[in-house]
Amino acid sequence: MSLEILTKDRIVLEDNVETWEQAIQHASKPLIDQKIIENNYVTSMIESVQEFGPYIVIAPEIAIAHARPDNNVNEVGLSLLKLDDHINFSNDGHYASLIFVLSAVDSNSHLGILQSLAQLLGNKENVEKLLDSKSKEDIINIIKEND
Repeated sequence: MSLEILTKDRIVLEDNVETWEQAIQHASKPLIDQKIIENNYVTSMIESVQEFGPYIVIAPEIAIAHARPDNNVNEVGLSLLKLDDHINFSNDGHYASLIFVLSAVDSNSHLGILQSLAQLLGNKENVEKLLDSKSKEDIINIIKEND
């Protein structure tokens, strides 16, 4: 499975949000609307960050929110919230404008997506293009160029 799973209807563009909790909620909304995840999965993601800190911020400007696979995940999913103004996940420099939500039904089925995401986001030029993007179409095109 590749990044083709990130379709236009799973991308949310916003200027800003008030809190990192809202960022996770807004990023999760397409997956909830499509019944890929349940609301309790969103709660689990937020509780994980509260318990373990901002580990989901994998690099400046990039967060990948996730929680353990459980019965609140109906299928593998990926969504994205792209903010114009980044949100801080902590007071010590953990901030993101690209907030991905990844859902997994088991410990293996999402690994291909995670690998493709790592390749995309491991390229600084790609990250800059995503940060500069103004539309869902721009984001989809950047992903297609690199998938």
